[in-house]
Amino acid sequence: MSYLLFEVWIEDEIGHQELVETTASKKQAVDIANQCLGEGALAVVIYQESETGDPILVDRLDAG
Repeated sequence: MSYLLFEVWIEDEIGHQELVETTASKKQAVDIANQCLGEGALAVVIYQESETGDPILVDRLDAG
């Protein structure tokens, strides 16, 4: 059995990323990303973990 995991990362003005949450739901990942933007994050990046564990960019949301 394989699980799809999505990681939500916030990004600061110099490009440093910090993991916020990991979830099995893409919808929940997008909801968390939008919440982070509403709380003042400059950018939020959502990655999906591949079967080999490598991150695949799903979406990038920028404030403003």
